[in-house]
Amino acid sequence: MLPRSASGATCDTNRGYPTRKVEAEHRRDEWAEIQGLVIRVLQQRGTPEGEQHANRLLTLLRPHVLQLVRSVCRDADIAEDITQEVLARLWSRLDSYDATIAPFRNWMAQVVINATYNAMRGRARINRHELREADHTSVPNSEPSTSVRELSTAPEDLVEQVAARERMEQILAIARATLSPDEYLVWLEYTVNGSSHREIALLLERNESWARQTLLRARQKLAAALVLSPSVLSDEELEVAIERCQRSSEPLSAQELRLLRTYLAPGGRRAPAWHHLARFRRICLKLLNHLT
Repeated sequence: MLPRSASGATCDTNRGYPTRKVEAEHRRDEWAEIQGLVIRVLQQRGTPEGEQHANRLLTLLRPHVLQLVRSVCRDADIAEDITQEVLARLWSRLDSYDATIAPFRNWMAQVVINATYNAMRGRARINRHELREADHTSVPNSEPSTSVRELSTAPEDLVEQVAARERMEQILAIARATLSPDEYLVWLEYTVNGSSHREIALLLERNESWARQTLLRARQKLAAALVLSPSVLSDEELEVAIERCQRSSEPLSAQELRLLRTYLAPGGRRAPAWHHLARFRRICLKLLNHLT
């Protein structure tokens, strides 16, 4: 195991591996280069200089696109294939990017994640068709061959994976609608890319305290939005989460539970009054820790 520096970053003192701080600074500089390249590509389309910038941009983008695709699709081989499709989709939509609205990395993350879900849904439809055809194939007097066995199980696994990822797509859509640009970016970095508070602070040129507070605020706001979304969390799922929370070492107080029930009434979930909002968000975040 690599030793840790005083800051908590891992390093290899014998081989001189870069610290997490240096890596985060490198990522920040790389995204700054990507942002600049995007602008130059859009301004110089059809020129030799534009072609050079485009080649460099694609080289820098590919590992970031692959990382986002892998956060949605856990199968490495499928992720590699989908990455090519997603890169093509991203490139075809580049003209629609507006630097005055959002940083490119925010815009890119949304395009890549949506394109990945679409690609996975397409593959699931193909595999379901193959599965139906395989159902009519018999292998008399023998065990199913490896190919038939794989054909009989892999599509079902992929369909389940797509269903789970479609739910995640809903969560991402709610996050985009609920959070501010800074909150969404910090939440996305922490949740999807696995960045630490320190790395996020370095990447966004802010201090670590800001990163922690922004992430906490984002998680609380998103938790409340999810609890109030029946399409994402069913009544049964919420009841199970409440039951587990109440059996945990940090259950909701009677007052917290009463407040939660007030806005999850059988007649329909409703947003809390402004004077209950902050507390409701904290309760929801506490509750979501007990979801399956």
